[in-house]
Amino acid sequence: MSSSKRPTSKAAKAAAPRRPPTGPPASARLTIKAGPPGRPGQVDLPPRPRPGGRRPLSEVVLEEDEVLTDSFDATLNGVQVRVTAVLERTCVYLGLEGERTLVSKKDLLVEADKLPIRRRGMP
Repeated sequence: MSSSKRPTSKAAKAAAPRRPPTGPPASARLTIKAGPPGRPGQVDLPPRPRPGGRRPLSEVVLEEDEVLTDSFDATLNGVQVRVTAVLERTCVYLGLEGERTLVSKKDLLVEADKLPIRRRGMP
């Protein structure tokens, strides 16, 4: 049937069966408001206590729910450097002239209790 031969009366449209409502009325539906800005679905927990003292970064063990959150200072061969990224066995640090360099975690000395560690938690 072409579009020019379709019935256009209101009666034809009204004759179509209506589906029954499938849920509660809109006024009874639950709405969830957004929480505070930040990472959704995570709660910041206090860090676990760590013994102080200088030690190689490779000896600082993070729990599964802990992450390093920021860059930090470390000592490499007696020189203070700024560590900007920590990988599985290596780190990226900024040298004296601002160049990025890769180094093994065992070569960096850190104060374990001063590292910027945050625990992740699920609500």
